[in-house]
Amino acid sequence: MWDGGPWRSRGPATASAGHPSLAEIRAGAEVEIVGVDRSAPGPVADRLRHLGFRQGVRVLKLRTAPLGDPAVYRLLGYDTCLRRQEAAYIEVAG
Repeated sequence: MWDGGPWRSRGPATASAGHPSLAEIRAGAEVEIVGVDRSAPGPVADRLRHLGFRQGVRVLKLRTAPLGDPAVYRLLGYDTCLRRQEAAYIEVAG
């Protein structure tokens, strides 16, 4: 079973190709997903896609926990929580 190991080593969120990551946006911001970073481990990328985090989907960051992790996002008519390490793999645009 996958234990999330690769996430622990990822530093502060900075997505590739000049796009910020979902982890970097402020609460209240709505963005469009550009894609999932290719460096995301396969199981992580699959989970994100199964949750609806796909190119072209609009996402609203509702709030962040008091210590900054996890955060609550609204997409496709439902709310979900993601840890900062997971959100760091999702590239977004304004």
